[in-house]
Amino acid sequence: MGVPIAIFVVCLIAGVFASTRWLPELGRSRVGGVALLVVCGLFGASLADAGLRIYLIVRDIEIRPFLGRSFAGPEVASGLAAMLFEAGSLAALAMIVYMFAPAAEPVVDSGSD
Repeated sequence: MGVPIAIFVVCLIAGVFASTRWLPELGRSRVGGVALLVVCGLFGASLADAGLRIYLIVRDIEIRPFLGRSFAGPEVASGLAAMLFEAGSLAALAMIVYMFAPAAEPVVDSGSD
């Protein structure tokens, strides 16, 4: 029971860290701050969902042997389809929120040295 929880937490933290580090800065206002929190949370949840789905697919493959009729091909395919739909939907929603969030004001250099 502890392995899926650990995978979820690690992937969530990695997703939040990656989105705060590499996404361009949003506006410094209440709306921009809330949008940043929502985008980071949704992207982290997307990565956490993908990590859990990969864990479940690998666990399903380990349980079933590859010999005979017990090959887990359809289960792997349905697991990948579910992962792409769920994680992709969360990532798309995060990008939609990011695109509608206010952008940061460009820094204008006054030229005074």
